[in-house]
Amino acid sequence: MNSGPMAPGSRGPGVEIPLQLRGRPFSWDEAQQAGLTRHQLRTSAFRHVFREVWVPADVPDGRDCRLAATKLVTPPHAVLRGLTAAWIYGADVRQESDLDVDVGYPPGKRRRKRPGVQVGEEALAPSDIWVVEGSAVTSPVRTSFDCLRLLPDPMGLVVADALTHLGCTSIEEIASYFAGQRRLRNLRIGERLVPDIEPATESPRETRTRVRMVRIGLPRPVAQFVVHDFAGAFVARLDFAYPEVKVAIEYDGAWHWEHHLDDERRRARLRELGWTVIVITARDLYGDEWLGRVARALRKAAA
Repeated sequence: MNSGPMAPGSRGPGVEIPLQLRGRPFSWDEAQQAGLTRHQLRTSAFRHVFREVWVPADVPDGRDCRLAATKLVTPPHAVLRGLTAAWIYGADVRQESDLDVDVGYPPGKRRRKRPGVQVGEEALAPSDIWVVEGSAVTSPVRTSFDCLRLLPDPMGLVVADALTHLGCTSIEEIASYFAGQRRLRNLRIGERLVPDIEPATESPRETRTRVRMVRIGLPRPVAQFVVHDFAGAFVARLDFAYPEVKVAIEYDGAWHWEHHLDDERRRARLRELGWTVIVITARDLYGDEWLGRVARALRKAAA
């Protein structure tokens, strides 16, 4: 196939990016027409957005890019919803393995299933639908409502935490929306989760960490707690804290060694101020040992 003209500076790692595909998402059909193979699309020159949709790796992951990607796989009368809607609003809640687009159709509209698109009939009020850059998307409060009642625990809280953190909606607005609904699937299940929303949460792994702590009966920690020393100088902002007993839980990511040194200095300063600091990693998160450490630290501090 003819790959078309190449633009200056459009070379990815070992791959020439065709001019007609630069700066935007594109489908597999477009990639084939431009002469690209699936092997080339799996290189670091491209980023997988949805099933059968890619974008050059140098294109920023912003709202414009995300909306353009959804338009390649959805008809004009579709309403973006669920994790896709939350993602459009800027919440990075999709998992790497989740490449489907979640769309709803008004009652009576024809729905055609296709790979990579989850479809369903959705009865929405006009206020439930926002138009974002020409695309219909469920409003932030409706998106939170749907995710809290329909997604497996704790993904609903992951979405609600993210959208309230971004200021797209609020706990009060979500609670009011639930109160105004009747006879919808899993309505009470979702409503019981509303008090667990934490707008201070900054990432999905923080939501998962907090939920695991609360689910086994530990007190709910304070998220993003700021510690000052006796002179009022800033010392640290903690992922989670029990300020009354000075117990902190810190998530240790895969940082460069210089970041680790900074973290250790900060934690040493916290310990000088009387704090017990419990550090967990991604590997710890799905086990139970760290939960025991938190429980023991709280008992010891209380005693």
